[in-house]
Amino acid sequence: MASDERGFQTRKFELEEKLERLEKERVSLIEEVKVLREEHMLLDLEKKAGALQLTVNLLRREKEELEGKIAALGARSQV
Repeated sequence: MASDERGFQTRKFELEEKLERLEKERVSLIEEVKVLREEHMLLDLEKKAGALQLTVNLLRREKEELEGKIAALGARSQV
């Protein structure tokens, strides 16, 4: 009987330690996942901003070219 009690206490202690370790790991993983999600979101936003910046730059260039062509045609028609 004493042996059974020691076995129970040992197993109980092992399980309590395991639960404590797992709980600490869970909390740690929750924090790590939160940080990684934020980092992923920032990278995604940076990628989208870069692509949009490229499009804006191309449109600005096209606008300037068209304005230049229109101005040149307007100057010719006034001659």
